[in-house]
Amino acid sequence: MHSAIRWLAAPIAVAAVMVAGSATAKTYNLTFAAPQGEHMPWISLTRTTFIAGVDKRLEGTEHKINWTTAYGGTLSKVGGTLEVIEEGIADSGMLYSLFEQAKLPLQNVAYMAPFGTDDLGLALRIFHELHEELPEMSGSWEKHGQVFVAPIGFDTFYPLTKFPIESLKDLKGRKLAGAGAVSLWEAPIGIVPVQGNFAVHFNNLKTGVYDGLIAFTTGYYPNKLHEIARYATKVNFGAMPGGGVTVNKSVWGKLPDAVRKAMREAGVDYRNAQHEKMTRLVDTFEAKMKAEGVVFSQMPLDQKLAWAKTMPNIAKEWAARVEAKGFAGNKVLKAYMDKLRANKVPLVREWDKE
Repeated sequence: MHSAIRWLAAPIAVAAVMVAGSATAKTYNLTFAAPQGEHMPWISLTRTTFIAGVDKRLEGTEHKINWTTAYGGTLSKVGGTLEVIEEGIADSGMLYSLFEQAKLPLQNVAYMAPFGTDDLGLALRIFHELHEELPEMSGSWEKHGQVFVAPIGFDTFYPLTKFPIESLKDLKGRKLAGAGAVSLWEAPIGIVPVQGNFAVHFNNLKTGVYDGLIAFTTGYYPNKLHEIARYATKVNFGAMPGGGVTVNKSVWGKLPDAVRKAMREAGVDYRNAQHEKMTRLVDTFEAKMKAEGVVFSQMPLDQKLAWAKTMPNIAKEWAARVEAKGFAGNKVLKAYMDKLRANKVPLVREWDKE
């Protein structure tokens, strides 16, 4: 961690430990960190739904939390929040497992088994249930000194490009950004994968570092990517759980049961609010994108199936890799696919059964 960041955060973290040190204390000073700003809807909801929900549940009790929020990367950048919470620089926060594949591989199961559900609410509920039912899922966070409270997720993924896509041939040789595991969807059909995130996408598209990207509507529109890449091709890779809200494990252990309960319940509210708000925003943002000149199309079904079937079994390959490192990849993959089947999700591929 950069020394300047440590210096900035240290007084806050120490204050939190001092106040949170006694479970009988009435007031707790907690710092909540997120790597991006509140223009991202899932981040703004951490304040308006999660933090506000905790506070509301504690009204009339002897407990109160004084929150310090550190948004926009003031304490942690994309891919750095896990460490910031683990080290106690922040007491709680929202982070992306997509950028922590080595440390949190099980949390990336949906990315390794694409073409699942486009229903964000269902994707988030399944992800939450996996954490409640499989100790291997919750234990992944605890290995890094934190407790999982709520999932975050994103609406269905599809390409946004500078060029029209009528068939897979149009993608061959093109450079497309794909954060983390998304690159595994790209390479099998001849796309040249380039790693990137929303902090750099606009400039990289503008300067030609890549010709497009694969992400999602509620990320595209707030970052104005549609102003450069004018072609949106719906492929329906699925809505993707992508991380979570966590609390430092040491801090969690010092909080009274009433505060923990408030956080768990507010976490469910936060999960549900993501579905409700982001589903509305998809409709709103796509209407605005169309009005601002974006051409939307649906990839022909035969091309979508060809894309899916051209991929090697990235899910089983992933499960084998993480099993070799001591993670329960096969168990988590099967549990995830079983939940999709139990919820009657039409599956292009049954990754665990091939």
